[in-house]
Amino acid sequence: MSKSDVSRVALVTGAAGGLGRAFAKRLAAGGHHLVLTDRSACTDLARELRASGVDVTEIISDLSDIADVRRMAGVALERAGRIDVLVNNAAFMPLVPFAELTPDLWRQIQTVNVDAPFFLAQALAPQMVQRGWGRIVNLASSTVWGPPPGMTAYATSKMGVIGLTRALASELGGSGITVNAISPGLTRHPGSAENLPEIAFESVRARQFIPRTELPDDLTGALAFLASDAAAFITGQVLNVDGGGFGF
Repeated sequence: MSKSDVSRVALVTGAAGGLGRAFAKRLAAGGHHLVLTDRSACTDLARELRASGVDVTEIISDLSDIADVRRMAGVALERAGRIDVLVNNAAFMPLVPFAELTPDLWRQIQTVNVDAPFFLAQALAPQMVQRGWGRIVNLASSTVWGPPPGMTAYATSKMGVIGLTRALASELGGSGITVNAISPGLTRHPGSAENLPEIAFESVRARQFIPRTELPDDLTGALAFLASDAAAFITGQVLNVDGGGFGF
């Protein structure tokens, strides 16, 4: 990263999870201060980062509650003073057969995965516009290209994230703000390993050009690039970081 990246502040949602932790550590290594938010405390990660000299703010928030999303954004700005990089990483990914999806569960998935990123961008973009610089990085998913059974609501929400990315890039393109998405393949971390059978990882691995299971660190380079000055002329894009796979 360039020297101008130093002291920028990045907000990472879902920071208590496997991907969020990896993203936070990579941004910290590049000189960013951090706002970590999740529905559970990020105490261990925050302690580790502070021990290496990183300025860290922790905020517990519920992304299924838009009022709480707005509250969290306000607290983040108040405590950190600014947000330069917004990483919409948090996601809700239950495996539910199509016939068993209830209106409440459908709405919760869309709220966490699409609504929360929109309202965070809406809350944080104005102060980015004032400074003429900002980065918004959303997390899409390779499931949109080949949804497996049980992921109708999730894949729909992630296609919504792609549409949101394109639309926000158009809205904010003249303000020095870029909006892009990273689309991972099936990534092994504690959450996915606990909720998915091993055969899912084996099946995806067999269909990738790079025949190994994706790990969180495989995604951090893409984030660091999109959050940097080097990506100033890249916006509205979806970067597939999936080992050459095509969804599940």
